[in-house]
Amino acid sequence: MRIDAERSSEFNRRFGIRFEDGARVEAVLYRGDTLCISTQVGCSVGCPFCASGAQGLARSLKLPELVGQITCVRERGYEVKRVTLSGVGEPLLNPACVEFVHACRAERVPPSVTTSGGSAELLRRWLHLPHNGLTLSVHAGEESTRARLVPGAPNLATLFDVLQEHLPKLSRSRRKKVALAYLLLAGENDSDEELDAFAERALPLAFDVQLYSQNAVAHSGLRSPEEPRLDAIKRRLEATGLHVRRSSKARREANGGCGTLLALGPGDSRKQ
Repeated sequence: MRIDAERSSEFNRRFGIRFEDGARVEAVLYRGDTLCISTQVGCSVGCPFCASGAQGLARSLKLPELVGQITCVRERGYEVKRVTLSGVGEPLLNPACVEFVHACRAERVPPSVTTSGGSAELLRRWLHLPHNGLTLSVHAGEESTRARLVPGAPNLATLFDVLQEHLPKLSRSRRKKVALAYLLLAGENDSDEELDAFAERALPLAFDVQLYSQNAVAHSGLRSPEEPRLDAIKRRLEATGLHVRRSSKARREANGGCGTLLALGPGDSRKQ
């Protein structure tokens, strides 16, 4: 495997990673030391706002291909202090990611993960793995909205039932490593009613909430609300008692921000 492209911007360095079978994914070095790696070639979840799964799922990456993304970036002279499984693919649906988390811990490279949930069984397991943080992509307060925006993932009832079940089993330090993500999309999930429904589900858990803004991708016309509305939404959620943060500038960059990473399956001749 090798890096076949590199592009720099204010906060990020974005790399194209080519594998032996010709498949290709992307990885991003955030702020000079945190590497966001891909876990699958494509994705089966099918979120309409995300470029990573626009062509479906080709295959999961093997453990050497996960580790190799770190090696390739380091061989270019960049330091990798932390790694996050937040690129192309749904990490909980790739069994090799469990072994990868343990391998990162052994090498003292703290691993974190962003997931849509995988399944109830997988989420239960991952809550207790030695990761450095698990961010659960929720993006909805109502079941119909969840089904539309995150179609290949567990429904809200399943997610929140698992979280409620396992909350008492998590230490205080482990609870701080779990967060809920909500990507705001104008006209889709930004109504007061939707936000109130999300807050009602989230508040008993006392997890941090990450509010994400949509990064433009070629196949989707979905966009986030304008800044005044984003600020108002943050204040509304905070008024319920939730601890809310906006996504970082690095994760909002066009060069490698959330939802922008691309994949090509083996034998796919399209250019990226």
